[in-house]
Parts: sequence; C-alpha cells; structure tokens
Amino acid sequence: MTPHTARPVNLGHPRGTREPATTGPPATGPSDRRGPLGIRQPVGLRASAAGPMDRGHPPGARGPAGVASGGPGWRRLLDATQNRVVNPVVRGLLRSPVHDLVSASVVLLTMRGRVSGREIAVPAGYVERDGELLLISRRERQWWRNLRDGAPVRVLLRGREWNATARTSAEPEQVVETLMAMAADRPSGAAQSAWARDGVAIRIRLGDPIPRARITGLWWRWFRATVLGEVAGFVLPAVVAALIAGSPGFGPLALAALMILAGAGEGAVLGLAQAWALRGALPAVPTRSWVRATAAGAALAWSAAVPLMVGRGAEDVSWPVLVVMGMIALTSIGLSQWRLLRGHLARAWQWVVASAGGWCMGLAAFGLVTTPLWQPGQPAVLVALIGMLGGLVMAATVAAVTATTLVRLVR
Repeated sequence: MTPHTARPVNLGHPRGTREPATTGPPATGPSDRRGPLGIRQPVGLRASAAGPMDRGHPPGARGPAGVASGGPGWRRLLDATQNRVVNPVVRGLLRSPVHDLVSASVVLLTMRGRVSGREIAVPAGYVERDGELLLISRRERQWWRNLRDGAPVRVLLRGREWNATARTSAEPEQVVETLMAMAADRPSGAAQSAWARDGVAIRIRLGDPIPRARITGLWWRWFRATVLGEVAGFVLPAVVAALIAGSPGFGPLALAALMILAGAGEGAVLGLAQAWALRGALPAVPTRSWVRATAAGAALAWSAAVPLMVGRGAEDVSWPVLVVMGMIALTSIGLSQWRLLRGHLARAWQWVVASAGGWCMGLAAFGLVTTPLWQPGQPAVLVALIGMLGGLVMAATVAAVTATTLVRLVR
C-alpha cells in the first residue's frame, strides 16, 4: 500500500509519571519520493489517527502545522486521555491484521525502561526520510530517555517488526533540523524557537527484520471470518425485509433502494471480517480497499434483483433477463475482490470462478432451508430468524468453497 505521511501525535502521560506509552508532538512530512524503505512520501499531510494532537509547546508559540497552544490544564487532560484511552486502542490496531487503518502514519516502538526494567510499547507518529524514521517529542516526556545513547528498540512498522537503533538530541540545532525535515510547510520563526527550547529530535534507523512466525491455519481462519461476517452482515437485509415487507408506506422502488443499501452494509461487514483473515497471507491488500470492494459487489448483487422486488416475482421476468441477473449476482463480489488480488496472486482469475460457484451453492442452500419455513402471515421476528438461519447455511457454504481456493492460490 502507499501510505500517507502524517503528523506525529503525542499519546502522552501526566507530568511526573515515568515511562508511559506516549508519543511526540505533531509534525509533518515533506517530499514526494520513494525512500529506501519503499514508502512514497506525499506532499501535504493530514492529522494522525493515533490520537489528539499534542499541545505541549511553550505558551504563546505555535507549533508545527498550526497546532494551537494549550494551557497546563488542557495538557494534563489530554495526557490522561491519550495514556489511558487512546494508546491501548492504537497499540491494539497496530498489532492487528487491520493495522493499515493507522500504520501509514503511526509506528509502535518497544523499548526497555531504564528505570523500571520493563518493556514499554509506545505508539508514535512518524515521517520516513532517507531510510530513517523521524519523530519529535517534548522534553518533559520521559519515554524518549530510554532511547538515548543508541539504545536498541523494536519497531512495528506497517505490520512488520524490525530491530532498530535510535538517536536522540535535545540540541536546538538538531531539533530545528528535524522539524524542518518533517514539516510540509516551513514553520514560523516563533515555532522553530519554541520547539528548539522544548523539543527533542528522535531518529530511528531500521536494522534486520524480525522473522515472522509461519502462517498456518489460513483455511479455518478464512472460514470462520467469512461465516461470522456474512451472518452478522446478513442481519441487515433480513431485518429490513422483515420490517418493511407488506408495509403500505413503502412502494416497490423504496423497498428495492433500502434492500440495496442494506446489502451494501452486509458486504462491508463481510469485507471487514475477510480482511482480518486475509491480512496474514496477503498483508499488501489494504483493509479499506477490501471492505469497499466487497460492499460495492454486494450492493451490485442486490441491485440485480431489483426486477424481482418491484414486480410480482420471477413470473414477470423473462428467462434471458433472469440469466443475466443471476450472472451479475454471482460474480459481482468475486470480480470486485479480484481487482485487488490480481496484483498479488498469479492465478487470481480463479477467485472469480470460485466466488461465483460458492455463492451459487450458498444461495441454493439458502433456498432449500428458508423456502419450506417461510409462510404467509408469520411475525416479523420469525421471518428474520428464518432468514438468519438461511444466511448461516449460505455463509458456511460460501466460506468452505472460497477458503479452499484461497489456500491453493496463496500456495
């Protein structure tokens, strides 16, 4: 994936505590060129997703990227919120298969505390330049002191862990130099002076990657994720259909529109679950892109059924149209996902065939389960429960077929 550089965030701690998981103040990233680590640095930045911005610069001075000053009370409140609420969430995301939601701009540093002797995991905003990770912290923080004198540190960067060494400097010239290297817009003289007095520059150079554990259990991981994701997602169209079916306030077109929206939601939930399972085998496939592709494919599949929803059913549709509708419904998700897989798998076209076959068998299983159970005049709750049961059978069928194909393609 092509990450965006972002302003570092300080996930700090209250003054006086030692070695918390905190980060430096916001900074930004400069160039539009690919560094030795393979990252393209875009011009212009956005705020990091890791947490609230640090307002730790001296009163009356504006920090990089126009961060406003904040008083001691606000600083303490932000520090406590970041340390107790934001940091654990960000650490969990960075360690998860969907780390790419934040890892384009946030890195996880693991170091040994010089005083406590325990390991400290610090999520920190970064900018990569010339093979180094650049960060800035406030001097009043404590965590950066564990990186002095070239101390070793483990770096979890975009899902991959590296051994690394760090250099820190509180010299004003070094701080300003690092600040200028990280900033998209030239900071004002007041900001440079403020950070020179209050900032610490941190430069981290990566060493050897830490070997990953062997990826096993892909079939079961994909099967479980697909079943759970489809069952959870199918609740949306099942409930919508049960609530508005036969309601005088909804015409056929309104019903079709709501079902398409519910289908897109179903696809988004399914896509998120599948992205979690896929991350171990194909980490280069972005989570957001997979979720969007699956949601779009599901919406298209439900759109293909509009003629059935606005008319009296299959009796109003000619068989050639039914064939086209069926082809669209069966291949829409597979084609949407294939666009992402083709750059990573040599025989990605087989995914379209497997997905279509899996959905064909899954829909057939759904019909076999629900058709004899659904009867006119049933309560909405019962209709929804029957639909969820059919969705479970359908999901298990699709999951088994696609899991088998995925394992073969990855190998």
